[in-house]
Formats: sequence, C-alpha cells, structure tokens
Amino acid sequence: MHVEKNVRDNLIGILLNINGKTKEGLNSRLDLIEMNIRGELAPIEMGKRTYLAPACYTMSILAG
Repeated sequence: MHVEKNVRDNLIGILLNINGKTKEGLNSRLDLIEMNIRGELAPIEMGKRTYLAPACYTMSILAG
C-alpha cells in the first residue's frame, strides 16, 4: 500500500509540477545542457532570477 501511495504521489507531483515533488531542478537542467540534449528545457536567467521552462508532460490550467 505504501508503494502505491508513493508512486501515485510522485506521478501527480511530476504532472502538476508541484514544488518539492518533482525531481527535475536546476542541476538536472544544467546537466541536459552539458549533454547537448533538450535545449528547449534550458534555464532562463532574467536578472537575479532563474526560470525553468515547463516540460512537455506538465499539465497547465488554461484561463478562458
């Protein structure tokens, strides 16, 4: 039962991009740049802040 809960929580955290629940952070994005793959996921630096582009599997809420 605990394994099922952990898998479910991890999947929901990844899909909804919940802070602290995803394993994808700045270091993993920098590793992708170093390996020359997935350039569209490169961190974007604006002033003192660094932004991470959402991955293709991240769900978003569209206001309409």
